[in-house]
Amino acid sequence: MNYRKLFTLNVLFLLLTTSLPIFAQNVSDSEKEQQKSQFIGFYKYLASNVHYPSKALLNNLQGTTTFLFNVENGQIQNVETALDLEGGSENVKNLISAYTGLSKTISGKYCINIIFEMQSQQNRLVQEKPVIPTDYIMLKNVTVMAMGGPSKQNVLDISTYKIEEVDTPPNFPGGYKALQEYFFENIKYSEEALKNKVEGKVYFSFKIDYNGNVKDVKIVRGLGAGLDEIVKKVIKDCPKWNAAIKNGQTVSTKFSYFAECRLPNP
Repeated sequence: MNYRKLFTLNVLFLLLTTSLPIFAQNVSDSEKEQQKSQFIGFYKYLASNVHYPSKALLNNLQGTTTFLFNVENGQIQNVETALDLEGGSENVKNLISAYTGLSKTISGKYCINIIFEMQSQQNRLVQEKPVIPTDYIMLKNVTVMAMGGPSKQNVLDISTYKIEEVDTPPNFPGGYKALQEYFFENIKYSEEALKNKVEGKVYFSFKIDYNGNVKDVKIVRGLGAGLDEIVKKVIKDCPKWNAAIKNGQTVSTKFSYFAECRLPNP
């Protein structure tokens, strides 16, 4: 038996098998960097719209908020807070959810840090390390600076605006199609409406507050036969919306909409 030849083959096999994972990892890292480069507009959007949290300013607090989110064909979904700075997560969460500037070719799981810093060195620093799943791609940090002390732009805006008065209107998670699917799945016909074969649109007005909650639902023009009450309850129970944005912060809006009621197929 030629032991020298056998030894050479074993060494060659070992080199091949140990180098393959390294090559695969390099490709993966390269793909991650390419994906990160497509978020430049997203970074600029956050830097322009995220303001220092009022509570953090009042308490001379600085630190980091961390967010996890999914992207499906360029649409941001399922934004979660992994690390919170007092009063800083909800507004940023809504801003991230409302962003629509990603390419439709982008899909995956991502993580981003929003760092709030004050120029004064005497402020407390909140320094924690959230647990980030390994399958999330870490994007570049976005830093928001403050001189110290609350400013007018950080005061919560509790006004209620019309749709045309805001920079970004409120939207249902998943868009118009998802909202119509929600109506279709949840509006159940009353016996009276079935008996009288009532169909049509129920028009209503409602408010989406700065946290995305539905409030003050009122029927503007209904169909009767019990359908108005059913539609009103479905609207009240619907999931949180992405709140409207004005001057970089989420605000409340009031507007009118409709739900289409169609008899179930026989």
